Amino acid sequence: MGLCKCPKKKVTNQFCFEHKVNVCEYCMTSSHQKCIVAPYLQWLEDSNYQPVCGLCRQELSDKSQQTIRLICYHIYHVSCLNRLANELPPNTAPAGYTCPSCHKPIFPAQAVAN
Repeated sequence: MGLCKCPKKKVTNQFCFEHKVNVCEYCMTSSHQKCIVAPYLQWLEDSNYQPVCGLCRQELSDKSQQTIRLICYHIYHVSCLNRLANELPPNTAPAGYTCPSCHKPIFPAQAVAN
């Protein structure tokens, strides 16, 4: 856990591998859009990260390609994730769309009404 250095000053366990600073959700969307972000403990285990798309293995910093960060914090090129989604059967339920790296759902679970 650490304190984010942005104006919000939130306590977070997320860490930007590239800039070596703690980041909150606000920072991820404002200053670290294309950075690899994971828990600080993962940085301690694997500081030799590769800032590349996990699908095409091309650099994430390429300005000509849009990126998207999933709710699990993995980041991909939008075009690569779209290509992967288009390969799924047309009747795939939202729960069938998962992160290629960790296999967590891409879409947040809907609240269950009682």
